[in-house]
Amino acid sequence: MGRKETSEFFEKAKSLHENNEFETALSYYSKALNLFREWGDVEDEADVLLEMGSVYMDLEDYMKSAEFYETSLKRYKKLKDLTGQGYSLTGLALVNEKLEEYEVSRSYYRKAIKKFRKNKDHEREAIVLSMMARTYEFQGSWEDALMDYRRANSVYEKIQDISGTEETLRLIETIKEKRSRVRSFKRKVVIVLLYLAALVAAETVTAHYSMELGLVMHAGILFALLFHSALVREQNFSYLLMSMMALPMIRIIGLSIPLINIKQLYWFPIIAVPLFGSSYVIMKVQGLGLKNVGFQWGNLKLQILIALTGVILGTVEYFILKPPALIPHFTLQWVLFGALILLISTGFAEELLFRGIIQKNVENVFGCAFGLIYTSLIFTTMHIGWNSFPDLIFVFLVAMFYGYAFQKTRSLLGITLSHGISNTLLFLIVPFLVG
Repeated sequence: MGRKETSEFFEKAKSLHENNEFETALSYYSKALNLFREWGDVEDEADVLLEMGSVYMDLEDYMKSAEFYETSLKRYKKLKDLTGQGYSLTGLALVNEKLEEYEVSRSYYRKAIKKFRKNKDHEREAIVLSMMARTYEFQGSWEDALMDYRRANSVYEKIQDISGTEETLRLIETIKEKRSRVRSFKRKVVIVLLYLAALVAAETVTAHYSMELGLVMHAGILFALLFHSALVREQNFSYLLMSMMALPMIRIIGLSIPLINIKQLYWFPIIAVPLFGSSYVIMKVQGLGLKNVGFQWGNLKLQILIALTGVILGTVEYFILKPPALIPHFTLQWVLFGALILLISTGFAEELLFRGIIQKNVENVFGCAFGLIYTSLIFTTMHIGWNSFPDLIFVFLVAMFYGYAFQKTRSLLGITLSHGISNTLLFLIVPFLVG
């Protein structure tokens, strides 16, 4: 049989598929597939495999559909066909979406987006971004859904696709409306407030009564969050509890450091290691991409202005706490070395966890207002050890500012730099200038 007849089988199968005659379409696809394989026509073989995956998707035979998408992906990789790979990955994402494996689905969507972007197929990139946003919408993760719909909208605007822009704007307004209807369910509010109270109690006991007892209390909170997050059925609430597990971990490690006689400046990177590790695990489990937690530039002028607030904040906090300098000499080398440590270990690590992950998770469950206030209270609680009530008020106001800035920009850049600059002034510069 010639290529013309084989191509006719393929076209006939596509026509039958469009008319929902799935079984007949599969028989024609199978005939075309066998003939393309006989001729060693890998490109057409891959196209047929992709279409068969789509048919099995319509038949709701998701395992079979995934098998064909996987095989087509292998063929497209052999051909180095980026568009084909993007379509196969999108198909695998859809399969997992149907199976409600949303984290796995998003991992395939992200891979597909990279393929389309690399091939400069921006229209398809925007479509897949919207599809990924939909998975967050299914889970009620409004902030994540909004972020990806906005990303899709920016791509549509870039390529001047008016219909795509209008559709994503409509979806964004729909999500905002749904988010505004989020109500703080009393039981959940009580639960998170109890955890906040437990953290306050543990921090107070550690600072004023017994470090050993405080350590035990933090360990108890950690295990409570671990088991509670595993038992909760609602995914968004489970994610919130899971993300809060990093808080007692920070303190448990922090309480252990003085026992091994390490200079205070080096406490920060040691504590940052489990912080980064926790954040990475949470992101993987929740299927969060880098942009979902704030890895984006945003408006650079605005980010620079936010960053510069660190100069004022660090100076003001010094006059509240008056801590000793963390470096032995006021030299450029020591200041730069210490600033790098503080920027990464406090600015980046803490903002990623508190704003990029915890605040976003609280917002997904309770809405933006509660998310901003609750995260700020948690952040303030972790500063009880400084034994200064004025500083707690100051830290709460700063946390509100950082949280609000994150809500408006969805970027960690400005607040990370501000946090790092603030601590640099607080611990490395002002003590020498004033002292």
